[in-house]
Amino acid sequence: EVAIRKDKLLLFGKFYDVEVYKSEKYAISLDDRKIRIRMPGSGKPRSREYEYLRKWIRGELLKTLTNFLREYERVMKAPIGKFYIKNQKTRWASYSQKRNIHFNIKLAALPKRIIEYIVIHELAHATQPNHNRKFWYIVEKFCPDYKKRKQELKEYSLVIQKSKIWQKMLNMYT
Repeated sequence: EVAIRKDKLLLFGKFYDVEVYKSEKYAISLDDRKIRIRMPGSGKPRSREYEYLRKWIRGELLKTLTNFLREYERVMKAPIGKFYIKNQKTRWASYSQKRNIHFNIKLAALPKRIIEYIVIHELAHATQPNHNRKFWYIVEKFCPDYKKRKQELKEYSLVIQKSKIWQKMLNMYT
């Protein structure tokens, strides 16, 4: 079996080889270092491939966010309304007065420990809407190394901006 296309993707803080194969049915599989996409047709247009991959990534991120939210809503006593995953140009996440959280799909590129920091950060807004001293005290209480994770977040942001496959998926998402 020969891949019709190969690429690299940053997912949950690790680089994976992405291989696209012609197949009867759509399927995505993940192992230690490879994401295999199987899809009908010739592999053109590539937009179908990116759309399928984006939907799969969104599902994986949904599982991760659900787990962190369940854990930290309880321990931080910060219940939320709903949460959404979308493409946001400048924010990793945002918390609304209705207690809803909007998460950026790009979070899926980050290591889970940084996603955890972002969840804690957003849930801290349940009691402290502004980034004042009390807010950072809450964040530090549940994420003692938040400053380190915040710095790592900036570094990953640059890597994502340079990633062709992420940019193509994000351009489709608007």
